[in-house]
Amino acid sequence: MRISRLIPVLLLCLPVTAWSVGGHYPVDDADLPDPREFGAELWHTVLDSDNSESAFSAFWRPGSLPVELIAEFQHLDEDGVSSNRFEPQIKYQLEPLASGQMGAAIMVHAGYEGGEVADWLVNVPFSYVLSDTPITLHGNLGWIHERGETSRDRGYLGGAVEWDAFERLTVIGQVYREGADAETEAQLGLRTPLGGPVEHLDIAVGQELTGDDNDWFVTVGLAFAF
Repeated sequence: MRISRLIPVLLLCLPVTAWSVGGHYPVDDADLPDPREFGAELWHTVLDSDNSESAFSAFWRPGSLPVELIAEFQHLDEDGVSSNRFEPQIKYQLEPLASGQMGAAIMVHAGYEGGEVADWLVNVPFSYVLSDTPITLHGNLGWIHERGETSRDRGYLGGAVEWDAFERLTVIGQVYREGADAETEAQLGLRTPLGGPVEHLDIAVGQELTGDDNDWFVTVGLAFAF
């Protein structure tokens, strides 16, 4: 699982986005792609007929360096208004992930909207593989700085469980929250390998756990490795 690989899922599902077990899973992990691996992901999230998000991201690990470079392009439709967003990201692994040991990384990205920087994100994902089990735990502690007339800072907190339930099925459950005034959201995803250049397919369902609406959203994603 890697934000370069999963998500997701959010973008991830509608908050700031794309850092996670890969893809659009809002909660990221501490893992990296294999050395010199290049890949891409396509994600589409639907809340209702007027609110959706599509994303394309590409990632690359230069040699054996403990670094992952990511570029993500997003198209959002919110209440009939369309917008585009670009997010360059860099992830540096502080401690490799291994069974029975804690892995950690730090991730930084900038969000560009209309040719200007709209926000910055610093996130510290950490992961722990339970010894002799197919279960990995993930946690995120992050900080988001929004620019513009309504400049503000927000914290980010998330947790996830990744369970390799069967040979061809991984279950990913996540809970996350952006700032004290944001909604707490949860997401449950299923991942299965497809073979060939298509590494895996993800289908995730999420819901707002707090607030008045308790909206549901669905995300579908494909990951490619070259």
